[in-house]
Amino acid sequence: MTLYSPFMWARHLAGDENLAEGLRENPEAVSKGLQIMTENVLTLVRGCKQAGVDGFYASSQGGESFRFAGTDIFKKYIKPADLAVWEEIHSCLFNILHVCDYHGTYDSLKPFLDYPGQVVNCSLKLSQRTLSAVEISKLFKRPYMGGLDRKGVISSGDADEIRKTVEGILDRAPEKFILAADCTVPGETPGRT
Repeated sequence: MTLYSPFMWARHLAGDENLAEGLRENPEAVSKGLQIMTENVLTLVRGCKQAGVDGFYASSQGGESFRFAGTDIFKKYIKPADLAVWEEIHSCLFNILHVCDYHGTYDSLKPFLDYPGQVVNCSLKLSQRTLSAVEISKLFKRPYMGGLDRKGVISSGDADEIRKTVEGILDRAPEKFILAADCTVPGETPGRT
């Protein structure tokens, strides 16, 4: 089950600018809203677990380089909401941590290293450099899922281009690896057959 973080839900409901402005100007008030959003997400998780869901693809945002750089907003307000959700899903059989860069890149993945999950999925691209799948796997000390840039050949290439790219990725993959896109693939993918 794909599970969006409390911050992501708040972003969708309040809008990016409203949420960002609130967290910068009155973070304690916004923190109360994030706590309510966390309870809403926990209610969803508990309902999913009761229905038989035994794992989550848990997506997090809020630490991108453009959002709150130079502040402790992510660490103080967003990360605790994420970890409260992880506390509830941690008992599931299989969870994937997805560090979502759909709206922007990260300077560092360090804030996410202590997040649980049996597998990590994220972009290989940071603001200043590109990591390898092996580096990500070592950094997080768990298997890496990804390798395919969602905006790259998977979304615009033909079947042969995709196949060649996948072969190259598999040649450089860590021992424990799941081939996938680094995030949601935009639009239609012409190369799929």
